[in-house]
Amino acid sequence: MTSLTERLESDYKNALRARDRLRVDAIRLIKAGIQRAAMDKRKDTLDEAEIVQVLAQQAKQRRETLESAKQNGRQDVVTQTEQELQILHAYLPQQLSADALRRLIDEAIAAVGQHQGQIMKHVMTQAAGAADGKLVSQLVAERLRPAQKPSA
Repeated sequence: MTSLTERLESDYKNALRARDRLRVDAIRLIKAGIQRAAMDKRKDTLDEAEIVQVLAQQAKQRRETLESAKQNGRQDVVTQTEQELQILHAYLPQQLSADALRRLIDEAIAAVGQHQGQIMKHVMTQAAGAADGKLVSQLVAERLRPAQKPSA
């Protein structure tokens, strides 16, 4: 199985040959983000988990850009950002379903107790890039809500 870095490099070369400008630009941004993260961590290369973390962060940034562009009526930005998100998702692990996340949340509660921050950390570590932090936070809050109604 090829590594994520090798796959990115291969896809980049193929996009260059095909003159697929959008894919070339998107992969360049991905590679630059990976290099920047490696420099921040004072490493030559990142491992697969760290690369997935960079990709997830870039996907989050694109989703935020998408929301902002939709609110401001910028259809050109919406279209480009949606296409970039599709390219990014090709490199991210398959996202876990809400049911799978709920099971992870229940396991985390059993392991660390009723502390939202610790539950979030546990679930995000277990999901390893296969879960959106915003969704996990929402599901954790829903799960803890009944338990947080102490008698006054």
